[in-house]
Order: sequence, then structure tokens, then C-alpha cells
Amino acid sequence: MRTFKQTTFLIMIFSIVTRLLSFFFKIYLSRRVGAEVLGLFQMTASVFALFCTIAGSGIPLILSRKTAELTALKGREKELDGVMTGAIVLAVGITMFLIGGAVLFRDKLTFVFSDGRCVKLFYLLLPALLSTVVYQLLRGYFMGKARYFDYSATELLEEVVKIVTCLTFLSNAFIVLSDSVAVTVAFTVTDYIVMATLFAIYFIKGGRLSKPKGIKELLKAGLPVTGMRVIAGVLTSFIAIALPAALVRTGLSSGEAAAEYGRAVGMAFSLLFAPLSLTGALSVVILPEAAALAATGKWDELRNRVNQSLIFIFVITILFYALFVVLGETYGELLFKDQKAGKFVTVSAGMVVPAALAGLVNTTLNSLGEEKKVFSIFLLSSLFLVLSVLFLPRFIGIYALSVGECAFHLCEFVLGMIVLWKKRGYDGRIFKPAALVMTFAFPTALAAKLALMLSSSLRLGVLFRAGIPTAFGCLTFAGLLLVFKPVPTLKTFFFRKKKQKASSRDLNNVRRSFPPAKQSIR
Repeated sequence: MRTFKQTTFLIMIFSIVTRLLSFFFKIYLSRRVGAEVLGLFQMTASVFALFCTIAGSGIPLILSRKTAELTALKGREKELDGVMTGAIVLAVGITMFLIGGAVLFRDKLTFVFSDGRCVKLFYLLLPALLSTVVYQLLRGYFMGKARYFDYSATELLEEVVKIVTCLTFLSNAFIVLSDSVAVTVAFTVTDYIVMATLFAIYFIKGGRLSKPKGIKELLKAGLPVTGMRVIAGVLTSFIAIALPAALVRTGLSSGEAAAEYGRAVGMAFSLLFAPLSLTGALSVVILPEAAALAATGKWDELRNRVNQSLIFIFVITILFYALFVVLGETYGELLFKDQKAGKFVTVSAGMVVPAALAGLVNTTLNSLGEEKKVFSIFLLSSLFLVLSVLFLPRFIGIYALSVGECAFHLCEFVLGMIVLWKKRGYDGRIFKPAALVMTFAFPTALAAKLALMLSSSLRLGVLFRAGIPTAFGCLTFAGLLLVFKPVPTLKTFFFRKKKQKASSRDLNNVRRSFPPAKQSIR
């Protein structure tokens, strides 16, 4: 049985490799097909994602939870096959209903796209709705069975297959296809290949299909989760439609608006959310961990786990924030050959920290049974994003998305922390170390800026103009961590102790890093 740290590292390693592949593949696509085609596909994918949300709804999450329960209860594990079959029947039924409706009312759906070229791409992508829903169910099953290797490896598998199929359909063998059609068809084919592979893994490891069970329970329990995810999907689709339309009203052509959107979502976001590859593993593992600690009344251990996770996220994201502020445009030139995408990274660097923190806080609250409060916070935070997209493009163009995203994540984090405090999941012990880590951003950015000025004055190539300042920034940040030691016990998150009991020096470090609260919380 893997420990919390081992599981976190397993998921983190797979996540990093997967995100790196995805990141460099998006760089290739941006250069191969251009920002406009990438923007068209992103707009199409956002509407497709809404259909996936409705079709899959909250069923994978409920299936994962049900799988974990039945696995833990002796004598009831045999019921899993029926529950899994019931989940597939329910999800496939909803999916076929949606596909049929989309085909029958094709003329009515064209209005959701601000660019008419997206309609054809959407219907090429629509068959993948079925495979995507089944894929999500199988991963939910693996999660519930604590098969974290299967859970993480399948995501990596999907990325590898996607790259291979895209390269194939963009090759001269399929030269009759336009770039946008080739990419869309490749994604559809990828989904079915991955679904078939996952089914094979499911059957090889003992899974079976039997008489469906628990359909009513799955549907009822999944409705609250469905509501939140559907609204999130609607919001994503709204932005994909409203933002390019708003940019057109500022004087841009539809192609220019699609290119701006493609740079922001297809290029810049892939770089901005790179830190989440490191921090996202915590959100995956802490869900069952926090639920178990809360159920057994181990609140002190739960708060320590949350404190460790939050400070780890602060350390990672503050470093990336400092580098993005100074080197965003250089990264854009190096990775995308597009300085506009890099400028968006620089302007939007502020969203990195609250986005990662909000993800962990929301996951912890969900594990404590506060889904309704998380949903309410999401709705309130979304208002900032919607208002930014509606009213700011006339003043700041595409950067309205940057302002909206930053405000959205910041509101989510602040309100989530308040709820977590009241729920006894947090006691304020990281304020001082977190504040100290945040001050490291300025000297780190300054070191990177000076190195950038030096490398630019020497007229070095873009690779060196990006690499040298990055190295100087990272060394400065690491030096500050070693000198000031904001959290001396940070290493305990990464390295498993050989002995069950910590030494007296380790315990003193723990007390200095996270002093006990003035009043115990009961």
C-alpha cells in the first residue's frame, strides 16, 4: 500500500510527463497550423466539453466513491461489476440522447458558434462524445480501486496516442484534409483507441460486465455534481463565444479574433498552467486522505496535511510567477514564435498562484462534504469572469480574459479558505511562512531581469535569453529558501523518514515552522 507521499509523487511524475508532452505538442500545433486554426479548434472543443459534462455529469465521481466503498466492505466487492455496468448503461444512454438531439437540431445549434467554420468541426468531433464518457467512467473506477498507476498512465497514454494520430492526419498521406479537419478527426480517432485500450485493461484486471445495478442511485447522487459541472461547461463555452465576438466589435476581423483567442487559450494557458502539473497531484491524493482523517476525527493531522500542501504550492507557484512576469515574452518567442502569446503570459502571471491554491482548497472542501458551498463560491467567483469578458474587451482587448481569470481564482481561494477555516480544516499557521515566500518573488524577478538584460546586450539567441535568466532566477529563489528557511520541514513532504519517530531536532523544526494555534479547535 503506497503512502500519501508515494502516491503523490507517482501521480506527479505521470502528470509532469503528460503535461510536458501536451505542452510541446501544442507548440508544434501552433507552428504547424497557426493561431487561427488552433483558435477555431479551441472554440469547438469548449462547446464539445459542455456536451461531455452533460453526458458524463457526476457519474464518474460517484462511481469512484461507490467503488471505494464496495472494495472496503468485505463480501460486497462482487457488486462492483453490476455497478460499473449500470454506470456505463446510464452514461451511454444520456450520450446517445445528446448525439441524437444534436443531429436532429443541427440548424438550431449553429448560433452557439461565433465563427461558422466551427460547426463542421463540432460534428466531426461529436462521435467522440461516446468514447470520452466511457473513458471517464473507467478512470473513475481505477481511482476508486486505488489503482493510481492505471489512473495516471491512462492519461499519459491518451496524450501519446493523440500526438501520433495528429502527426498522421497532418502528414502528406491525408493532404486532402484541411488542417482544422485533420486535427479534429485525429482527436476523435484518439478517443476511440484509448477507450478500447482502457476496456482491455479493465477486463484483464478482473473487471466484468453483468446485470446493471444502482442506476437510480448513481443518477440521484450525481445530479448536484452535474449542476456545477454543467454551469462550468456553459461558462467555458460562453467565453469561447462571447470573447471573440467582443473582440470583433472592437474592430478585429473574425480571423484575427480567433487568432487572439487561440494565442491566449491554446498557447499562453498551456504555459501558465504548467505549475499545476506539479501541484495537481496533491489535489488528486488529498481527496480520499482528507475524507478519511475527518471521518476518524484526526483534525490535527488533517490541518498539518493541509498546511504542508498549501506551503508546497506557494513555493512552486511563486517561483513560476516571478519567472513569468519577467520572461513571459521571451518564453513566447522561444516556444511559440509568437511574442503576443508571451505578452499574455506576462500579463496573466498573477493567476498562477491563486489558481493552484484554489484547486487544493476546493478539493479539500469537497472531501469534507461541502460541495454545496464550493458550488456557491464557484457561482459568485464566476461573476467576475463573466463581467470581465462582457465589459473589458473594449478597453483592454484579449487581456480581459486575463483579468477575469485572475479575479475568478482569487475569489475562489479567499472564500474557500474562509469556509475551510470554519470547517476546522485550517488554523492559520502558514500565514508567516507564506508571506515570507511571497517576498522572494521580487529578488527572483530582479535576478532574472538583470540576466535577461545582460544576455540581450550580448545579442545571444532566444534559447540563451530564456535559459540563462531562468537559471539565475531559480538559483536566487533556491538560495533564498536555504538562507531564510521559511519552512524547514518542507523536506519532510518529499522524503519518507526511515524511523517511525522523528528526532528532537525535527520536532523543534516542526514547532518553529508551524507554531500551535493559541486556542485548540474542537
